[in-house]
Amino acid sequence: MASAGSNSDLEDVLKTYVERAATDGMLKLTPVVKCFDAAKLSKYKTVLESSVWAKHQTPAKKCTVKQVSTVVIDDVASFFVGKSAKVKGPQAPADHADVIAACAEIRSAIAALKTAKKATAKVDSTTARLTDTAGYTGSHKERFDADGKGKGADGRTDKADGSGYVGNYKGEGTFKK
Repeated sequence: MASAGSNSDLEDVLKTYVERAATDGMLKLTPVVKCFDAAKLSKYKTVLESSVWAKHQTPAKKCTVKQVSTVVIDDVASFFVGKSAKVKGPQAPADHADVIAACAEIRSAIAALKTAKKATAKVDSTTARLTDTAGYTGSHKERFDADGKGKGADGRTDKADGSGYVGNYKGEGTFKK
C-alpha cells in the first residue's frame, strides 16, 4: 500500500483539514470531501459520501485522521473499483491490482498537497495604494506604527489625561511655578 514516509505526509495534510474548534483531532465528512477536491480526486467523492463514510464514522459522524489515512481510503478505492469493474459484490478485494493502484493514486495525490504551492491573492494597484501607510497624512498616519501595522484602538481614540489642576488643564505641574 503506502510507505511510512508518504503516510506521515498524508496524515499531516489531513490534520490541516481538522476544524479549528475541534479538540479531538477528528474529521467530519465535509473537510475530507474538500481535501479530495483540492487533490483533484472528485471521481472518488460519490463513493466516499454514499458508501464508505457511513460505514466508518463514529456516533458523532467523525473519523480519526489515522482511520481516514488507512481504512477509509482503502475502502474508497475498493468500492470505486468494485463499481467500475463490475466485480461480484459492491466491493473489490483489497489485493486486486486496480484497488492497489487506486489506493496509491489517492494517497499520493493527498500527500502532494503538503508541498503544493498556496495560491495568493492578486493585489491590484488601487488596493496596494490604499494599504500603503506611507501615503497617509494628518491624524490617519497616527493609526499605524513604523512597520505599517495598525495600532488598533490606540491609533483611533484620543485618550483624555484627567490629571492636573482641573479637567482639561494642559499645564500640569506648572501651577506653583
